[in-house]
Amino acid sequence: MIVHAVAGIRERRCDTASALAHFVVALSALVLAFLILIRVVSPVVGYALLCLALTGHPLFDLLQDEHMRRRRVASLAPRPVAEVVPTIWIAIAAASVAMLAPYVILGEQRSAALIVGICAFVMAGIAWRFASAPIQLHGEDIRYERTRDRASRTRKAGLTAVIAMGSIMVFIMFVNSDLPVVLPLQRIFVGVSFFTWAASAVWVILYCRYLYRLSPAAS
Repeated sequence: MIVHAVAGIRERRCDTASALAHFVVALSALVLAFLILIRVVSPVVGYALLCLALTGHPLFDLLQDEHMRRRRVASLAPRPVAEVVPTIWIAIAAASVAMLAPYVILGEQRSAALIVGICAFVMAGIAWRFASAPIQLHGEDIRYERTRDRASRTRKAGLTAVIAMGSIMVFIMFVNSDLPVVLPLQRIFVGVSFFTWAASAVWVILYCRYLYRLSPAAS
């Protein structure tokens, strides 16, 4: 019971920090919307800058996790570097960057495409760190804490990977709507990026729900 109460307090603190990160992203979006409105930046460049702000959110979570990890006891039981399912999500997110190639090669919004691609790669790297990080345990209820840690790391890795895929999908749709001529490959990428994002999002939600349902059983 005590372990669960401590875990609840820790999760509430993380939620407060996460809410602050959400506020910073929302404020950045409002500022960028104003700059676009007064024509200081173009809509596409504004979106690319918003992707930079979105990248800061999982990065903030990762730094917070790293800080907490230094104060915890890690299990000595060996485990894979990262589980198979989160690794698949991360690989899909990293591979999705290739869909930005036409916009970089053809010079169509090249700078914005590069920014979005770099942000997606960074988010894939952050997701990998979430998935492959050492287990965080206090040593009070090992079985319960291992299960909760697995669910938490998987959720963070999955959400970060999905955000990376979504940023690419929105960019492709956004740019294609303004292009006078859209190549067949670019049209195909619209459908592929949307399907990849939607299918991955559903997979992440269902799989994380499954893992969290295992937590009470483990206790």
